[in-house]
Amino acid sequence: MQTIFQTSLTPEQYEKQNYQRQVPPPEICLNCGQANSLEALAYYRRYGTWLKEVLRIWVRRFLCRHCRVSISCLPDFAQPYRAVNTATIEAAFSGQTQKPEVQHWVPAIEPYWRRFQGHLPSLLRQVGNAFGPVPLWPSARDFWRQLVRQCGGLASVTRQLVQAFHTCLFGNYRCHQRRPLHTE
Repeated sequence: MQTIFQTSLTPEQYEKQNYQRQVPPPEICLNCGQANSLEALAYYRRYGTWLKEVLRIWVRRFLCRHCRVSISCLPDFAQPYRAVNTATIEAAFSGQTQKPEVQHWVPAIEPYWRRFQGHLPSLLRQVGNAFGPVPLWPSARDFWRQLVRQCGGLASVTRQLVQAFHTCLFGNYRCHQRRPLHTE
C-alpha cells in the first residue's frame, strides 16, 4: 500500500539530506488498522523532478507485523507513478505556463492532464460530493479548480484521495488498495 506524507522539503532537499532515513512509520497500518505494528522494511528508488533536473529519491517502506502488508511513504512533493513533481504539475494544471520548469516539462505533463481527464468519470463516482457539490457533467478544468479550492493544492488533494478514497488524480492503482486479511 502507499500513503502520502506531508513534508516541507523540496525534492532536492529530501535527496541531499537522505530524508528517507528519517521517515517515521505511520501509527496505524493502512491495511488492517493495527496500531504500532509497522516496522522498517526497505526503500525503493524512484525518479522525480526538481525545477529542470531529474533526481533519484528513495521512498521508505514499512511492513505490518500483523497483516504482513508493506506500506510505502511517498513524500507529498511526488505524485504516484509520475516523475514530474507535485508543484510543477499543479502550476501547469493551473495555467501557470510561464514558469520555466512548467515549460521544460510540458511534454511530460500534457499526458498527465489527458490521464486525469480520462480518469475523471471514475474519480467522480468514487468521491461523489466529498469536495463540494459537483455539477452533473463537470469538465476536468472545473473539477480541478474545485479540488484546489477545497484542498489548498495538489499535495493535499493527493493525500486526501489516496487516504480516503484509495485513488489519485490519474487512476486507481493497486498500491492504494487494501489487501484481504488472511485469517487462520
